[in-house]
Amino acid sequence: MLKTMNKNVTFLENPMKQRYLFQESTDLMQTLFILPLHFSKDSWQQTALFSLAESLEIPILFIYKRTKKMRVPPKLPKKTLYLTIPVPADPVEVNIKLNSLQNISMHLFSFKMKGQELEKIYQKSARSMRIARGFQHLCLPTPIQNNHIEIKGLSQPSTELLGDLFFWTEVSDGKYAFIMIDMCGKGIHTALVHMSIRTLIPELIKRIRDPILIIRELKKHMKGLFQGMHWEDTFNACFSAFIAYVNTRKRFIEYVNCGHPPAILHAPDTNYILKLSEGAGPIGCIKETPITKVVFHYEPGSRFIIYSDGLSKSPSPSAAERTERIEKEFIENAHLSTHDLLQALLLSRMRHSEIDDDISIIAGTLF
Repeated sequence: MLKTMNKNVTFLENPMKQRYLFQESTDLMQTLFILPLHFSKDSWQQTALFSLAESLEIPILFIYKRTKKMRVPPKLPKKTLYLTIPVPADPVEVNIKLNSLQNISMHLFSFKMKGQELEKIYQKSARSMRIARGFQHLCLPTPIQNNHIEIKGLSQPSTELLGDLFFWTEVSDGKYAFIMIDMCGKGIHTALVHMSIRTLIPELIKRIRDPILIIRELKKHMKGLFQGMHWEDTFNACFSAFIAYVNTRKRFIEYVNCGHPPAILHAPDTNYILKLSEGAGPIGCIKETPITKVVFHYEPGSRFIIYSDGLSKSPSPSAAERTERIEKEFIENAHLSTHDLLQALLLSRMRHSEIDDDISIIAGTLF
């Protein structure tokens, strides 16, 4: 009957020797697999053939003899797609069921090919992400520690790529510059803008040496970066920033805060606390706001932290309550080393809820 239908059929009678048939995906398109079910008078025997059907996700036609005492099998494979047919069988029924299985075979082959292609895309994307993350990690600044200042940082990404950026450097003898940027949104576009700004920062802060002028240069850079793009594609093309210069010889700080969480300065000897929050709105937003620079003197031994809103953002408690908590924890842990202080602040945030935003913290001491 099968020969007259010109069907290419493989009978699965010795599964251990025939297992190679399923190693190549093209078999699903070329061959229909037929599995004869062995039985006793009133039960189905659990043979190696049945185990094969259970282990392989292939379309199989189960054949059994039509007898008076034959009953419906107690269970059939769950992982494979199959049809059953009793023999002797009607040619029309056989043709319908074989065509149905062939259609199933074609769909399975198509899904398998798509799955393999998606896996290749995923592997390629994952490798690209690892390389990009490596680049971002290499761009993190090295700690500074001398008789005038100590600076260390911590970065905890929420996804593969960082949206936060921080950098510091000594711009001249005894004068240091800090910058922290928190990109709006997440994803590859955020990382691209992040790296674009990161390549600009070192030369910019050494050449200009004024927070207000740096803000203007960053605004100009963002405007040129997104020129010609649709408005909806640039909606999240903005970022908050904290930029500061510290003169350790004259002991004064000048800073601009552009929509960033307030940095905190604490003088342990006098318990003086200062929140550095003044400046302007986020960079890249449509609405322009005036830029205010603040200049003030600090006491020797003052400690400071600068952080992104990932540290204060949590479902519960509110961001405002978390900000107060951060200030309290900073002061309570002011006796710790800078490394331990950074770890204590991160651990406290991790206790509250799952981290769904990048966390960046700069901490240090002004001697």
